Amino acid sequence: MRILFLGETYRADAQTWIKGIEKASGIKLETKELPKTGGRAARIIKAFGFLLSLGLSKKQYDITLAERATSYGFFSLLVKSKVRIVAQQGISDAFPETGFAGWYKRILQRAIYTRADLIHAWGYVMTYAMLESGAAPSRILVKPKGLNLNLFRYFSERSEAFITAVVTRSLYDIYRHHEILEALAILRKKGIIVHCIMIGDGAEKEKLIDQTSSLGLGDQVHWMGRVPNDELPLQLAKAQLYIAIPETEGVSASLFEAMACGCFPIVTDLPANRAFITSGQNGLLVQVGNPQDLAQKIELYTANPSRFSPFLQSNRKFIEKNCNLEVNMKEFYLTYQKLINQK
Repeated sequence: MRILFLGETYRADAQTWIKGIEKASGIKLETKELPKTGGRAARIIKAFGFLLSLGLSKKQYDITLAERATSYGFFSLLVKSKVRIVAQQGISDAFPETGFAGWYKRILQRAIYTRADLIHAWGYVMTYAMLESGAAPSRILVKPKGLNLNLFRYFSERSEAFITAVVTRSLYDIYRHHEILEALAILRKKGIIVHCIMIGDGAEKEKLIDQTSSLGLGDQVHWMGRVPNDELPLQLAKAQLYIAIPETEGVSASLFEAMACGCFPIVTDLPANRAFITSGQNGLLVQVGNPQDLAQKIELYTANPSRFSPFLQSNRKFIEKNCNLEVNMKEFYLTYQKLINQK
């Protein structure tokens, strides 16, 4: 059996899916992705070359797995494959939702969702965009990828003596790291010092480091760069808090990782997060684009951390029940096999 994965293989989410299916199937997956080097014009040329190579290739695959409907999912239509499976990454892959980009991405999304044999929704909140794009309900599988629970262990004690937050989202504007820094500065003026471990890389890195300096947070914010996924739990073990405040969200594997390791989540008040977080209990929800509100929520936690301690174990139990990587990937692969047998 030959299985092709289309997507950005360096991403932790992609690695989780690839390695999980490889273990469940005993098959080494083949991978293809767009080259990231060069300027905009060079990347466009390479993209056309990539599409041409997919269309002209004589290779036959039993299964093609593709991440993100509006890019690799659409590209998978050019692959000679018995079964096509696509995974949506956000609450909708047609983002931004307005303007020309939103218009043509909805067309791409509909093209794959009406042709895919199976569509992965990592949570129910993702299904609305799928159904609106013509996906048959019977072809949607709702279940998270899961985590390696031996790797992402529960840490009842934190290794840092002071209050520490961890941020594990890529350094791009959509994740609003600048507002996290503003919130830390607001708290500092009030005499509340919260250290922050910033994990990840991206286009905003230099600007964010400059902002850290200008806000006088150099002794509080620690920039770690990209950290291998198998080393991430060691960083999560240092932090009492997990912060993520993107303006849009699908079902966040980063949130699940933090919940698994015993970090208290403070995340954006979005439908995807409300599905897992009850504000004031197992986490706190923050208004989009409001660093003052974020500062208040962090202060609420720091005033009485023990108040929230019982909910940390309930978060872990939820992850163990619903997000066991080995169990979920076996179920996925059995579903893939059934689809092949029906062809």
